[in-house]
Amino acid sequence: MKLFKSEYPADRCGLYVFECVNHDVYIGIGKDVAERLPQHRKKHPDALTFRFLPHPGNEAERRTVERRLVRDAQTAGLTVRNREHASGHVGPSTLDVLISEEEQRTWLQDPVGINALDESALVELDHSQLAAHEGDFQRLRRHPRYAEIIEVLSAYAASCIPFPRRTEATFWTVSCFPSSNRARIFCISMATLETFFIAVSNNEHGDIHARLFVDKRHLPSGKWGRVLLAARGIMFDDDHRHKSGGAFEQCLVVNDIRELRSVLKSKHIRAAATAFNLDLMRKRQSAYKPSHCRQLAQAALEISYPEATSRPDNLT
Repeated sequence: MKLFKSEYPADRCGLYVFECVNHDVYIGIGKDVAERLPQHRKKHPDALTFRFLPHPGNEAERRTVERRLVRDAQTAGLTVRNREHASGHVGPSTLDVLISEEEQRTWLQDPVGINALDESALVELDHSQLAAHEGDFQRLRRHPRYAEIIEVLSAYAASCIPFPRRTEATFWTVSCFPSSNRARIFCISMATLETFFIAVSNNEHGDIHARLFVDKRHLPSGKWGRVLLAARGIMFDDDHRHKSGGAFEQCLVVNDIRELRSVLKSKHIRAAATAFNLDLMRKRQSAYKPSHCRQLAQAALEISYPEATSRPDNLT
């Protein structure tokens, strides 16, 4: 620290990386990196080496570089201790208190079947929060495709969310007509990220497109596998306009929600979505609890999902 401060007596704004004894790394940014390092030393006392790269640009530019470096490091096989931009959660999680690690492993093997057995009571919410979102939910009920919208949300919850009744309103939340984006109809969030949302398309057909964020390691990498997914109406998009879900995040786009039931029958899509969602839940609870619409979540969770007694397609 003394050497660092002597070499950079004034401008210590930039990016940094420290490597730990076991070769784990942490990549970060700071306006004054000297102030950040003591905080890291408390959390990572095994930090061994440190490197600094001056970056006088604005914070948005530094965050872009930080995100890319974290992704590159994980893709190269390094263990990265960042929480915001890295995939995976190492060590105990607050989710373990609600769902044991054994239950989590079992759920990954059969998410639809396990979710069908989840009859947990929903957590009690404040009357003020219920009242705050009642108007938006009633507006949704008047939507001409309301039944389809609820079925889509129900299918996603049953296929891709760990124990959706037990974790609702805490580890996953859903907003109804979120004010942050007027085109969106609903948006599911976990930790600090969006994982699934539907929105009105700007085409002449009035389609409602959907975007899912998944772990690409579970998707087919070959050309033929991509062709089969495309046949289901799935397109790949490198959407980087939101906070990073890690090095292996992939955005999938579906032109209209009528195609989603077929999409969610794909074993690859289910595996990619469940792995991504469980990873996020293990990081922390949803950061968007005030925006949670219980009425919408409850309407979706009360629908029985027919695929609960069937297996996902073996082709894609």
